[in-house]
Amino acid sequence: MSVQKFDQWASKHVDFCHLQSLKDAVIGVDASYYLDLRLNGNNEEPLKHALGGIPFCFKKTVEDDIGLLRQHGITLIFVFNGLDYVNKSRPDSLSTESRRVQDEAWHHYLSGDSKRTVTDFGKAKYPIDIMTRPLQKILIENKVQFLVAPYSATAQLSYLLKLPEQYIDAVMGNTEAFLFGIDRVVTDINLNKATLSLLTRQACEDLLKVNGDALRDAQLILGTSYTPTFPPLEGLGPGKSTSIVDAIALLNTANKNVIQLCNFHREHPQVQTLKYADRYKKAIMTIRHHVVIEKNGAVAPLNFNTAPGDVHEFIGQRLPEELFFYMSKGLLGAQVPNWLTSGEIVLSLPGGVLDSEPYRRLVIELLNPLRTEALKISAESLNYYYQSRVVKVDPWVPQDTSNLTIEIKNSPAIKTRLAPWKVRGTDIQTVLSKPSHTSFFLPCLQSLKDASFAQKTITKERVKHPALTTPDEIVVDATFRFLHVRGYVDDNHKLTTWGKALEAALAVTDEETTVVGVEMLRLGLFTGNFATGTPVARSDKDYPRKVYTNLISKTACLGRIRHKPMGFVGPLDRQLLTFAWKITAVRRSVRDLLETVTTSMFLNGDVERERDDWTLLVSKLPFAGDNGSGLGIAVKTYLDAVNEEGEITDALKTSIKQQEGKYNWFGQLKGGGHLTKSLEQAWKLWDAVCQIVTLITE
Repeated sequence: MSVQKFDQWASKHVDFCHLQSLKDAVIGVDASYYLDLRLNGNNEEPLKHALGGIPFCFKKTVEDDIGLLRQHGITLIFVFNGLDYVNKSRPDSLSTESRRVQDEAWHHYLSGDSKRTVTDFGKAKYPIDIMTRPLQKILIENKVQFLVAPYSATAQLSYLLKLPEQYIDAVMGNTEAFLFGIDRVVTDINLNKATLSLLTRQACEDLLKVNGDALRDAQLILGTSYTPTFPPLEGLGPGKSTSIVDAIALLNTANKNVIQLCNFHREHPQVQTLKYADRYKKAIMTIRHHVVIEKNGAVAPLNFNTAPGDVHEFIGQRLPEELFFYMSKGLLGAQVPNWLTSGEIVLSLPGGVLDSEPYRRLVIELLNPLRTEALKISAESLNYYYQSRVVKVDPWVPQDTSNLTIEIKNSPAIKTRLAPWKVRGTDIQTVLSKPSHTSFFLPCLQSLKDASFAQKTITKERVKHPALTTPDEIVVDATFRFLHVRGYVDDNHKLTTWGKALEAALAVTDEETTVVGVEMLRLGLFTGNFATGTPVARSDKDYPRKVYTNLISKTACLGRIRHKPMGFVGPLDRQLLTFAWKITAVRRSVRDLLETVTTSMFLNGDVERERDDWTLLVSKLPFAGDNGSGLGIAVKTYLDAVNEEGEITDALKTSIKQQEGKYNWFGQLKGGGHLTKSLEQAWKLWDAVCQIVTLITE
């Protein structure tokens, strides 16, 4: 039997407020709630699950919300979740139900039932974590302030709301805000009506005929991000969903006391397994003494004077305040610090992805060296506790990963190798002499081809500290260090064979996705095989065509299709979706590494810390986007069309360009020459990969 979340019940009891009455108000937005609302709260783009990456409507949707509120004089401040706290619930996108409906959607698609395909994909939950960086990028572009909390965004918003200076006037979030003493939440922005949806805790208490403590406990046993659903609630009977009303009724059987309720059901196997009474107690303490970043930059628990000395037992291991500060600015994501504090790397399978041996091998094994590098670089700038951490790999499948355990102190030192990189002043202008470059990678690589300049980048003498001050100095030096760590540059600051190959590939297409493509090539991921690892049968009369179609389509997934901000209606391909998620895994790994390299420069005193250009600095860091499989599908559609016809005729070209028949979805691509421009991007990516292979095999 399903459990209806409190938010679902509460959504029927909202009031509305016209935006005109909120002029000059400041609303603090729980970014994870907002992402879930816009990605999973409607069926505007149900096939996003089948494509992966940033949904086509997403940017416009966010900018429409920002524009509407700004038009009415309302300011937004987004607050993102930081580190995972102890016992935090798994995201809905990884739930059994979300996986099930996606598998059914693919089954219906292969059966030709398009209506049920769309319906089932619309029931799935899109992952929030991969959308954090894209949302932050949009916020920076639109000059909207954001903050990353040490742990829970809801706790941070509660702190900001209660400041005497009235930092924010209201909170946009879910009903878990009530747990932190927030009396009213904005639950939605209604674009067409120019209103906000509002929900008050008092209204919920009145409707449910309970007081504040009883509502809190009913929420907790129904299931929150702090507690799982109380197991007996999941088995109340067939035929209906369990709701907050049932949770209150069950609580009333135990005199409204959760501990007593646990005692009544102490023989229930799941209550025993979960140690539910202990989980409840920890949840209460987690809420009461959650850790936030204060207005002076200090990181401390709420209700500090009454907080116990073992806050780490129910929140998590504490990091240095300086690291929390860099996280709060968006310079460093939460993933690597989470590994350090928890001592484990939890790996999961995205919904819809084929759980194949090649995918498992990539995510579980092949990316472990990058994770090791990121952990080592982070830990070398922290205290001995973190430098000696042992971090285990915990995949989604039963597998012995003891050989993948990362013993940080036994990993090769990196800090001393990177220390000589202090390119600054006029030397930065030498690197960035060509303003046409779209990324920092190509100019950095090209500058090192000059032997005299490469020698200058090895700083031997003492320099004034901090050595680096401007955003360009920071990002250029971070790029050099990243290239060094990844083996594109050697200890003498000369290009390696792979460095020369990357430089040649970037000369073909100067995009950050080219770097991801080279990393994937190094990992052996570009093959003509299917996603399951099964090769095309050599006896197949179309063997060469199928192999090259697979290869070129996979390569195209590195890029982003030029699509209008509307729902996708073209063909789907689970093989390409799986490959697109491989690209996502590699991209996130190199972004994590680059972030740790950049942050270590601050921690080691190489960079000026007192600054007010954090958003500009963060905006210059690459690998924030996620492109999905859309371009790969377009390329495969085009190549299949060309190959099916036997010869390329003017009639075929006209049919494709005019979007006739099975090519009509090409009409969704935006701008003049939409198909041509998308395909040109794909051909450039393919040319870049071919260029690398040629250089490496010479």
